[in-house]
Amino acid sequence: MHKLSRKIYVLVLVFSKDSTLSIHSTMASSYEETVEAKGYLPFHLDHLPPRMMQRAKQEINETEEIRASSLKKLRKLILEEKDLKARSDDAFLLQFLRARKFDVDKAFARYQNMFHVCSKSFPDVYAKSDVDNTINAFRSGIASHLPYRDEEGASVILVKMNKWDTSKHDAASFVNALTALVLSAVDEPASQVCGLHVFVDASGTNVHHIRTLTPRYLYLVSKGLRDTLPARYKSIQLFNASLIFRYLWGILYIFLPEKMKKRVHVHGSNPESLHKFIPKAILPAEYGGDNPNFDLEAWGPAKLERFIPKYVELLRGGYTTT
Repeated sequence: MHKLSRKIYVLVLVFSKDSTLSIHSTMASSYEETVEAKGYLPFHLDHLPPRMMQRAKQEINETEEIRASSLKKLRKLILEEKDLKARSDDAFLLQFLRARKFDVDKAFARYQNMFHVCSKSFPDVYAKSDVDNTINAFRSGIASHLPYRDEEGASVILVKMNKWDTSKHDAASFVNALTALVLSAVDEPASQVCGLHVFVDASGTNVHHIRTLTPRYLYLVSKGLRDTLPARYKSIQLFNASLIFRYLWGILYIFLPEKMKKRVHVHGSNPESLHKFIPKAILPAEYGGDNPNFDLEAWGPAKLERFIPKYVELLRGGYTTT
């Protein structure tokens, strides 16, 4: 009887496991059908929908003629820039032009800033960095995109401070992961046109983070938010913002321009406040959202690691040393 009972128990366990997998699969399928029926678009789009093309024309001054002439002018400036060797294909240059609403001089200034930071100001963080450390940081669940965009097409970056173990990942790895995440977002034309939100879950921020994120690194993060990366930030949402996190943010906040400061929203732990800026429909359940089984550690790395070869190529570019 004992052996028979054990066999039955094993069968029940197997059945239960398969049933759980089936339930999760059904829930995921049901959620995707529901959110897409409401008109929310997935993070990855292989083309710009007509409504985004119209938005590009209205908001960032993009037409076929302006795009062609701006690309030509920007590439000429880059080729004339002394000691700068970096990626300059149309797809990449469009990121900077769209970020600066096709003002060629401003786009060029941001292009210069990015490669100056990577190759001259912070080569220890970027040019000389260990990309494997960045990949491992992704795999730990530090940050990811959300699977769906908001109503206006903006993508959402989720950063989880409680997933950052400073004994395993130093500040350079953390900042590299955030940089790669933003650049992978704007590698998508939809994010170039519609922008992105940065959503920081600050729970778990501790004294080790304060010791690791020195003012030098906080200044670097502010550069990424200000004038270095080809991104259009729609908002910065700070959720579960503890006193320790607010101390760190207070230092970073000093470096932000007034325009960016107005886009920062600090929340407690009430998700209803967050839902005013990021729709409930696309948020994970832990933030009062409708996505029932979003697994950052599973979904994020699978998407982001495909971008790493492009990121490595970017880090190889920059200003040559004299």
